[in-house]
Amino acid sequence: MTTWRASRYGKTTIAAAVFVVMMALASCSPGTDASGSATATPTAASPTPVAVETPEPAETESPQSATDGFREWLEASRLPDVDTACARLTPELVTRMIAELEANGVTGIDSCEQMITTTAELYRSLDQSTDVDIAVQHETDTDATLFVTYLGSGDCGTVVMTRPATEWIITDQSTECAG
Repeated sequence: MTTWRASRYGKTTIAAAVFVVMMALASCSPGTDASGSATATPTAASPTPVAVETPEPAETESPQSATDGFREWLEASRLPDVDTACARLTPELVTRMIAELEANGVTGIDSCEQMITTTAELYRSLDQSTDVDIAVQHETDTDATLFVTYLGSGDCGTVVMTRPATEWIITDQSTECAG
């Protein structure tokens, strides 16, 4: 068995290793084959144009109209969806509405949630429609006054609303005609 000795075979072994590496690299590069002979170089395909997508401008939702905000509150109050319905009323209006219910004989209501649930049951028992006719008296981005007529009962009144953020909040309601 022959042992490899760095001192005796070092330069020859290193030269041979360099030659083998060079041949290996040459066989991998385009333009030569394993024997080092020239080969045809494949032509690089011309780059395919890539369509660059231009981002669409972000669609901004147009702000909800006061009419739609009122209809949304009315629907929530009749389902009842107490979270939505109560969130769309000011605390001062809720206090006044509860006092009006008590003045008309409906007692035991201490919160907006109870008021919305009770009135939803009342309207359901009377089979009263949520159909309304709404006339916009005044509307800006942040304030609105509507005149609302409940078609099922003939009741009507003014609804005053404000929009401090994205949702309309009812700040006042009046009864101007009773059906």
